[in-house]
Amino acid sequence: MEKYINVMKHASELQVTVYEGLQHMQTLLNDGKFEDTIPLFNNIVEAFSVVENSVVTLPKEVFSNETQSLTTKVKDALNLVVSSFELKNFGKIQEILQFTLIPSYKKWMEELDEMFQPYLVS
Repeated sequence: MEKYINVMKHASELQVTVYEGLQHMQTLLNDGKFEDTIPLFNNIVEAFSVVENSVVTLPKEVFSNETQSLTTKVKDALNLVVSSFELKNFGKIQEILQFTLIPSYKKWMEELDEMFQPYLVS
C-alpha cells in the first residue's frame, strides 16, 4: 500500500483544486463572465479526469461501493454542462453547477478523502 500513498496525496490535493475551480466558475457565471468560464471548465474536466484515472489504479480494497456511483454522478453532471455549453445556455450551466455538479463533486471528494484517511494518517 506504501507505493499508493503519493497517488492518494496528489489526488486529494488536485480534488481541492477542482472544487475551488468549480466555485470560481460559479462566481464568474454569476458575474456574467460567461466566456471566461470555458477554459476554466476545460481545466476542471482535465483535472477531474486525472484524479479519476489515478484512483482507479489503487487497490480495490480502498474503494467503497458508493465511490463508483458518485463518480458516475459527477461525470453525468460534467456531460450536462458540456451539452449546455454547446447550446450556450449559461443559465442552465449555473443551475447544474449549483444543484448537481458542485454538490455531487463535494460528496465524491469527501468519499475519497474518507477512503484515503486511514492510509494518509498512518
